[in-house]
Amino acid sequence: MSLGRVAYTPVAVSNDRVFLWKDFVEDVTVLSTIIRKIGVGRWLLYSEDTYRFTVGLFALWHADSVAVLPPNFRQQTLDEMNNDLAGVVTDSKINLKNVPSISPIVSPLNSTFPVWKALKKDVIQLEIFTSGSTGTRKAIKKTLANLESEVEEQEAVWGEKLGNSTIFSTVSHQHIYGLLFKVLWPLHAGRVFWNEILFSPNDLVAKLKTVDIACLVSGPAHLKRMPELIDLSELGRNCRVIFSSGGPLNAGTSLIFAQSAQLTPYEILGSTETGGIAWRQQSPETVVEDTWKPFRKVEVEVELPDCFLKVRSPFFNEVENEGWLLTGDVAEMAPDKTFVLKGRGDRVVKIEEKRLSLPDMEKRLESHQWVDTAKIFLKEDPPYKRHRPPLTTLIVLSESGKINFDQKQIRETIGELKQLLSKSFDPVLLPRYWKFVDQLPEDALGKTTLSDLRDVMTKQKGKK
Repeated sequence: MSLGRVAYTPVAVSNDRVFLWKDFVEDVTVLSTIIRKIGVGRWLLYSEDTYRFTVGLFALWHADSVAVLPPNFRQQTLDEMNNDLAGVVTDSKINLKNVPSISPIVSPLNSTFPVWKALKKDVIQLEIFTSGSTGTRKAIKKTLANLESEVEEQEAVWGEKLGNSTIFSTVSHQHIYGLLFKVLWPLHAGRVFWNEILFSPNDLVAKLKTVDIACLVSGPAHLKRMPELIDLSELGRNCRVIFSSGGPLNAGTSLIFAQSAQLTPYEILGSTETGGIAWRQQSPETVVEDTWKPFRKVEVEVELPDCFLKVRSPFFNEVENEGWLLTGDVAEMAPDKTFVLKGRGDRVVKIEEKRLSLPDMEKRLESHQWVDTAKIFLKEDPPYKRHRPPLTTLIVLSESGKINFDQKQIRETIGELKQLLSKSFDPVLLPRYWKFVDQLPEDALGKTTLSDLRDVMTKQKGKK
């Protein structure tokens, strides 16, 4: 990564500073020296500042330690992770018993420009957690070879298109997508990243105007809201590429960006476990809009009889099953190895011996003019308190739905939505619990986890 870099090459920019390669190497060297003195091992790493996070990450790696990225910074999560930790690198307040904590930036810069040694590529140096969108979070371990192979693939596919773009992001670097696309890929390719995470679309457009060309790393939740909040033509003036990951991007949203910003987002299919699997770009001219193209280094197949997508690639470590990892996605494979996703296998439930695809029911609800977004899930895991599975619906209303909601009783609104569903689904499959919210709970990546959905229902009793 340091080959060809000169001391005064920019690495990152923020509102009031340009961070040079010289600054980065010196900051990493100082911090890694302190980490070694305290003790190598598993270190928790958390910072909302991308440059400081990156300093902490590379300092840990250069100190032969493992960077453990917590899924969030809640005290309960930190307490649960306080197992065999050598220390914590963070610029946030933290309260963990018997664990030393240091800031990513710990002392004035050195006057000399140190020379880095080569990092070990084939040992575990990253521990990162799944989002928990389908259940309990779990730790995934990665080597530097896994990460390097993936960013090399990204550069091979999109490097020429990005050119010398500055990388902007609305997603957190604490998760695998943001880590790869905002931090590691730019460092690998010699591009500059914008330090702050830009959650506000207006702030994003303002910052984009400060650079010649840009690339946006975002997700479906952020992109869906943008057309209502900003003029997309301004976004498209110097933004060359938009990436989206964390879930499928609505075809309507993709079309709006293509028409108004002259940019069709590239969607990335993947997970914390697998890394990137495939990509697609929806457009009106596409014959099959939801066809995914695997990355060149990735092998994909479907496992019969359930047609679950399975993956083999250098982006993850799988020692069993000849390196194949089975996903929860149901897919239909084409002869050219592109594929169409048919939904999540783990989002099919059985009620009274009848199978129900939760995505199909959500899509049906979202076809109603009153519904902007629908999420359907089981309120609890089996064994259920009652005989029948507690199917639950969380609804975000559209503008017309909000007007109607003010005019009608809640039971009338639910009744009409149930009537819509009854045209496509057996009555025994209809949700038992309903709740209307202003917005869905989201994590830093814009994902809605099952535990967060259940938390919303427990805070206020839903309507039956």
